[in-house]
Amino acid sequence: MKIGVDFDGVIIDTERNLKFWADYYSYFKLNGMTRKTGRYTAQEKCFDWNDEQIKTFYKKYYIGISKNAPFLPGVKEVCEQLKKQGHEIYVITARESNNGQFDETIYAKRRIKELGFEFDGIYFDVFNKPEKCRELGIDIMVDDGPQNVEMFAGTEILTLYFKDVQIQNITAPNIKKIDTWMDIYLEVQKQMKKK
Repeated sequence: MKIGVDFDGVIIDTERNLKFWADYYSYFKLNGMTRKTGRYTAQEKCFDWNDEQIKTFYKKYYIGISKNAPFLPGVKEVCEQLKKQGHEIYVITARESNNGQFDETIYAKRRIKELGFEFDGIYFDVFNKPEKCRELGIDIMVDDGPQNVEMFAGTEILTLYFKDVQIQNITAPNIKKIDTWMDIYLEVQKQMKKK
């Protein structure tokens, strides 16, 4: 099988780090500013930050998070087990080579190298993930972004929703909620039995 995996929130734990540091920055550095909604979305959208504040956050916090956020438990081990079974694994991410702040792919490439696992392909700047998955022949996609998961609803691609507690539920026959990399492994095994 061909398996696609997102980078942030699936390979590295960017999301919890971003949530904390965005809240911290807003509250302690911007005079008690808090999220305008209870639900966390991209930091600049859930706060009333101006362009200068966004730029400061990216320079002061986001680059460090990109460099240092820990890998999710089991990423390498499960990828190695899946590879031994003959599966192909591709990184498919919206990380941008030019997001207006800095090249997000630089740190992603370094982190993938640090992981020490050879993916079958790495694709950056992917904003229509279902289209890219169809192009690559992906059978299963793992993503944590609700906007991405929604795009997969009703497609032929089984989507494993690495869901954070604060993120919305999405229901469709081809979408399954997961919590860990072991869940990914077990779901692939289940799908193999169906073939």
